[in-house]
Amino acid sequence: MAKIGDSKNTMIKTRIGAKRESKIFQIIITIVIIVVLAFILFRKLTNTKPVILDSTKKQLVIGKSNLIAVYENKLALTIPFEVNANKDETFGDIVKKRNDAEVLDAVNKILPEKIDEVKRVAKGEVRLDVKNKKMAPETGIDDKRMILTSSLTNLFDELYYEQTAVAPSNENIIVDILNANGKAGYAKKTGEKIATNLSMKYNAANNDTPSDTSFVILRDITKEKAQEVVMELSEKYIKIRSDVNIPTLANIVVILGKEEKISFEIHVIGKSAAAGKATEDLKSQGYKNVKNNLEVRNVDDNLIEYNPDDYYIAYKVSRLLNIKNMIEKEDLSDRLNIIMK
Repeated sequence: MAKIGDSKNTMIKTRIGAKRESKIFQIIITIVIIVVLAFILFRKLTNTKPVILDSTKKQLVIGKSNLIAVYENKLALTIPFEVNANKDETFGDIVKKRNDAEVLDAVNKILPEKIDEVKRVAKGEVRLDVKNKKMAPETGIDDKRMILTSSLTNLFDELYYEQTAVAPSNENIIVDILNANGKAGYAKKTGEKIATNLSMKYNAANNDTPSDTSFVILRDITKEKAQEVVMELSEKYIKIRSDVNIPTLANIVVILGKEEKISFEIHVIGKSAAAGKATEDLKSQGYKNVKNNLEVRNVDDNLIEYNPDDYYIAYKVSRLLNIKNMIEKEDLSDRLNIIMK
């Protein structure tokens, strides 16, 4: 016969065991809930939906390590943060220190086609539904990575502008040629050369005022196509003008100056034999104020630095010296820098 005390002990032990099992069960349930919530959070953090851009807009995407200039569904151009926007700052520096509008302004200074708006992407992937994806062409100068604006221009001509509009054939291009050097019949003579060699149409006339500098005004023509016209001209100091509105149906207007009293300087930088030869070649072809600066610069390849208004002066020099790389520098004034290895 069981004792009453033994029965009580058994009941107490049973209750304690039940409580322990209940606590263990609660702990297991809590752990399961924590694991499930952690898994859901992890999935949300790691499975962010890709950012889809409007394929009809020109947008600058500011990502984690680079900028992407996206042109509708035609072209996406990636610029790493490490590339220099100017001589003192990289694009990454500007992204960290300045607002979106200032980032956009810095990028638009080097792009042939301006971007309209900015989109920051802090996490996730940007879906780029474009026909062409390219890295911005660059080169090294001393310890800096710089954008090759000449290569950028050619890239846009090939991959963006040709897709945006049908480029007119040479037979449909009209060139207005204005004589500002006082030489009788000079505009017509130049026009005949362009018509013969390029099959373009021309209008020849005298400019209202004489000019010592030559100019080109781009209206409905790409930089690349205008290069063909410029290479047919004997003039060397041809600046781009965008502040003049001439009423004309021409695609391009050329103003031919005297080019006698030229203050424009060309600095060939380098101590090598190639630098000396480039200096002499320029002088022999009639270029004025050519100087050989014996400073040594560390560059990946020979290159030309130019102000945006002096693009065609730099282009003609690049063809003469067989230099493919050119970099735009807004702080240059009436000067080219030719940096030789």
